[in-house]
Amino acid sequence: MLLSIGTMGESTAPPPTRRRILQEAETLYVLRGHDGFSFGDIASTIGITRANIHHHFGNKQRLMEELVEGFVTDAEARIAHHWTRPGYSLANRLTEQRDDLRRFYDRFNPNPGDRHVWSPLSRLRLDLPVLGELAARALERVSRTYEASLDSAVREAVVSGELAADLAIADAVRVLRVTLLSCGPLTQDRGGFEEVDQLLAALARLIGIEPPEAGQPGLTRDRARRKLTYR
Repeated sequence: MLLSIGTMGESTAPPPTRRRILQEAETLYVLRGHDGFSFGDIASTIGITRANIHHHFGNKQRLMEELVEGFVTDAEARIAHHWTRPGYSLANRLTEQRDDLRRFYDRFNPNPGDRHVWSPLSRLRLDLPVLGELAARALERVSRTYEASLDSAVREAVVSGELAADLAIADAVRVLRVTLLSCGPLTQDRGGFEEVDQLLAALARLIGIEPPEAGQPGLTRDRARRKLTYR
């Protein structure tokens, strides 16, 4: 969901009060986890009563179910956007994905040296003992979406000549998927996003594409090939 960052593929927005509750619940959940916030915390922050939250969501379990579904739906849309749009180079797809991760990181880590959890998926992993099957199913859905989308992107890059024809596609997809799903903990280890930048750049070099470049406009595959040829 991540309403304050922007939800891809959502055609209708919830009513204003409900939307505000979800936005604050998203932030509190990612930063603190399931046991780290209450309806009272949400109510005091946005200036409503706890009864109002109960009116919209009933109980915390129902709120969490909606939050988790929103996280997964948003992740699936973002993954598809970055990795399955036709005509884009793999190098540019990786740049877009890195920049999207950076936006999440910056939202939850506004100060230099912050080590806050910023990935909803990372938080769901931490809350597996509490959320059980709800979190497990969500993580499996996102992993499957990454696998299918990355497979499509890698195969397209092989066909276009961006990647070597004899590339072990399944291995490349696995390494990409696991790397992208592991970016959250890396920033907490080092207290910054630089380790993610360096990791993705190293991965790009290993598979034979240009490393991600911050701030680059979207490149079609043909434009990316000219950039590689005439630099």
